[in-house]
Amino acid sequence: MTMLTGRKQVVLADVESTQSVSNGDRTKRVTRAKVLAAMVELVGVNTAQLGQVQGFRLTNSVEIDRVQYGGEKYLYFDGTLYAVGTLGKAGSPAKMLLNVAVHNDAAAAQAVKEWVDANLSYR
Repeated sequence: MTMLTGRKQVVLADVESTQSVSNGDRTKRVTRAKVLAAMVELVGVNTAQLGQVQGFRLTNSVEIDRVQYGGEKYLYFDGTLYAVGTLGKAGSPAKMLLNVAVHNDAAAAQAVKEWVDANLSYR
């Protein structure tokens, strides 16, 4: 059973769509990614309401070191792809909160999962 909150391995990633020149099919691939150990918490009530006003259905807050965030759009943890909705202050000036919402793009999720399988396999 997976815990909803706590310290987790998360992948910060950017995904882009590319078109094959041979058949014209579009596929998604990871353009950059990094793996972090981060504290994952459920998003607070005020943050959730603020996110709803901005059009996001925020589910989690992920605390990371400020210097580790390079503007990536996606987080992947516990087998689910999340989109970064809003940014917030954390308890320390050296940290920040990424408030995230579940992202339902199956192709992007598959691209990140394949990146994880290729780069983080423990064989």
